[in-house]
Amino acid sequence: MGGGSRWWPVIAGLLLGVLIGAALLGVRYGAPWQWPNAGTRHEVASSAADSADGQAQPAKEAERKGADDAADAEDPGIGRENAIVRATRKVAPAVVSINVVQRQSVRDPSMEFWERMGMIPHREYYRNVQSLGSGVIVGKDGTIITNYHVIDGAIQIIVNLSDGRQFPASLLDAVPLYDLAVLRIEAPDLVTASMASSDDLQIGEWVIAIGSPFGYLLADTQPTVTVGVVSALNRDIKFSESERAYLGMIQTDAAINPGNSGGPLVNTRGEVIGINTFIFSGSGGSVGIGFAVPSSRVLTVVDEVRKFGHYRESNAGFTLARLSPSIMRSLGVTDANGAFVYAVTPGSAAWKAGLRPNDILRELGGLRLDRLDTIYRLMYNSSVGDRLAFKAERDHRIFSGEIVLEETP
Repeated sequence: MGGGSRWWPVIAGLLLGVLIGAALLGVRYGAPWQWPNAGTRHEVASSAADSADGQAQPAKEAERKGADDAADAEDPGIGRENAIVRATRKVAPAVVSINVVQRQSVRDPSMEFWERMGMIPHREYYRNVQSLGSGVIVGKDGTIITNYHVIDGAIQIIVNLSDGRQFPASLLDAVPLYDLAVLRIEAPDLVTASMASSDDLQIGEWVIAIGSPFGYLLADTQPTVTVGVVSALNRDIKFSESERAYLGMIQTDAAINPGNSGGPLVNTRGEVIGINTFIFSGSGGSVGIGFAVPSSRVLTVVDEVRKFGHYRESNAGFTLARLSPSIMRSLGVTDANGAFVYAVTPGSAAWKAGLRPNDILRELGGLRLDRLDTIYRLMYNSSVGDRLAFKAERDHRIFSGEIVLEETP
């Protein structure tokens, strides 16, 4: 007992030294002295504040949602209306469905053998076939634009408006060169679509295809809307089986389905910038490669029909051929750039301008004629009255002139 009591002062001194040392370290490093459970009390207090804020946050969200719901109740479309919705609302009432009755020539397979053997005379058989397409009203006078192939061979054309009314249509003019047709209906209170130039279109720009795919199968008269972008501009396509060529077309990935032909391609301002014409597809359905006639070409056709009653197709009056090596040898020339003037119609625009057979056309409309395609594109985009300056060679001498395009006789 007496021995143990000797160590108590020593132990007490050590404990006191530890406490004094810890206090000095806290002062040295700026850490306040805290009881072991002081931090726990602080964390609990903080958690309580977070909990209160967490309970208040859903209340604020609910309050905001209630305000939004009230606004939506006043106007259900608020926040959802965009440029595409506005453009569609503007143009869709002017889009029509076109039902056509065409008379097609058919052959009777049971008679073909006897006809080939000369046993019976050849006879033509006909049947009436219904087809459909789309169009767009561009004038209060009932002027409608569609594709030529929609009404080709038609003996009856019925136009169905988006409001359910039906009217017979008359064909003002057909322009197979551009696959366009101009119709007219006599109807009151027509909604029309405005047209804009396609010359300033940009690749990647949003566009809307509007039409009436599948006709009456959809059981209503409202047009269908698809959205895409301008995929490419100035596309040239040639169908070898029909020898038909389409130059300078607008390419789009907006879906164009059967029955959409003749409907408008629209920009986000609600202006028609093209007429949907055809697609590339292995299945017959849209695969995102569609083409439209540019509105600048459509406007030219519409203006001509309004002024003259028909589209005046231009003609230079010459026939050109490739400047082949054999022709070059016969003429004694070495420059292969140009076109050989094979024939010139007397009295034609080319004749009046001074061109004659066996001339070599070196330039036309400011373009070097390194390919015949250059001339074809130039003539394709020209109109009656256009002036095309040229340079030509005859007997190794260059001369100039100007062809003023005239209407094809």
